[in-house]
Amino acid sequence: MKGVVAAGHPLTAEAGANVLREGGNAVDAAVGAVLASFAVESPLTGFGAGGFALVHDPRLRKGEQRDVLVDFFVQAPGLGGVERRAELVPIDVYFDQTPQTFNVGAASCGVPGTPAGLAHLLDRFGTAPLAELARPAIELAWDGVPLNAQQAYISHILSPILTRYEECRALYAPAGRTLTEGETFRFPELAEALERYGAEGAEPFYTGEVGAAVADRVAELGGTLSHEDMASYEAIDRAAVRAAFRGAEVLTNPPPSSGGILIALCLALLERLDDAGVEATVAVMRAAQESRGERFQEGLYEEGFV
Repeated sequence: MKGVVAAGHPLTAEAGANVLREGGNAVDAAVGAVLASFAVESPLTGFGAGGFALVHDPRLRKGEQRDVLVDFFVQAPGLGGVERRAELVPIDVYFDQTPQTFNVGAASCGVPGTPAGLAHLLDRFGTAPLAELARPAIELAWDGVPLNAQQAYISHILSPILTRYEECRALYAPAGRTLTEGETFRFPELAEALERYGAEGAEPFYTGEVGAAVADRVAELGGTLSHEDMASYEAIDRAAVRAAFRGAEVLTNPPPSSGGILIALCLALLERLDDAGVEATVAVMRAAQESRGERFQEGLYEEGFV
């Protein structure tokens, strides 16, 4: 069996590749790689994050839905009626010379999806035990990993966010400054969480004490995340959006996420053009962006919108 693992850190990719070498399938490798990324790419992912997974299952018979989009994105809170006492905090992040504003703080916190989503993926499509897939990530979190150039850069530009709270400062700026390239980043609390996740699955992170502690901390800081929000969360299987382009079929993310159908729109517009050069591509992207009006946003939650 051959496979490719793409990731934001060599150790993330290696964790997934090792799963494939040991006989795991693509979903096993993806779960193992994502868990490793929690330890080595933590500013951009983790148990508090969410995502999507597009899975093709060739084991299913013809006529069955072989292509499934598993939606485990972060969910907006509000079921518990917790009153918001904090405002969003805008922080400018400079990926280049142009600032991009991120709104952070307790008011920005939603229900995390990765614990439920990865467990759901593994239960439905995987073959390896969760505890086994979590082991490399646990070792990375306990032992620590020297920051490479890319992760040091991310820590630098995200420093105003990573050092906003005392708990985060202790992780990302233990000596009073953000860690730099070559310095070791350790995340023992993550190691403990991964050990529990491998042993017990997602339940403690939603209806157990971990989920309760997360909701309580966010509410304490003025956000609206509640025990009810955490307990109600579940990953959702959706049918992928399909778009034809130059003889190929492209599968992408369906509503209520907006990105997938905007990609499908761009491909449909480019398909009509003889020349899909830079100017045409920019014009198509601009047209897609301009389509994101109020009606578009409302339609994302309507049955049959696509």
